[in-house]
Amino acid sequence: MKRTLLLAGITALLLIGGVAGCIFVMQKDRGAVAVITQNGTTLHRIDLSDVQESYTITLDDGDGGENVILVEPGRISMQHADCPDGLCMKMPPLPEGGLPIVCLPHHVIIEMEEAASDGWDAQVY
Repeated sequence: MKRTLLLAGITALLLIGGVAGCIFVMQKDRGAVAVITQNGTTLHRIDLSDVQESYTITLDDGDGGENVILVEPGRISMQHADCPDGLCMKMPPLPEGGLPIVCLPHHVIIEMEEAASDGWDAQVY
């Protein structure tokens, strides 16, 4: 009896873990869109799953300040900023970091937005 319950419990845990893993993988496969705004204006929308080669985007704040954003396959980060504290360069790349990358002196925000999907989150057979 104990052996049967143990086997049933292990099977249930494996099944739940497999379903959760499939849902996680399916969500991760959906493209995440990085949105870059400056002074409240959206400047760029980049689907990171479409990026094949790394490139940079340089933003000028209008007062001589500059930000250089590094776009890589699957991630985006602040490569350089000439602001006094440089905190935005210490933020982890998105989407790994989870929190928006913000450069307050230059009014730049980089945040993630879910890409439009076909309406399916998961499919079970």
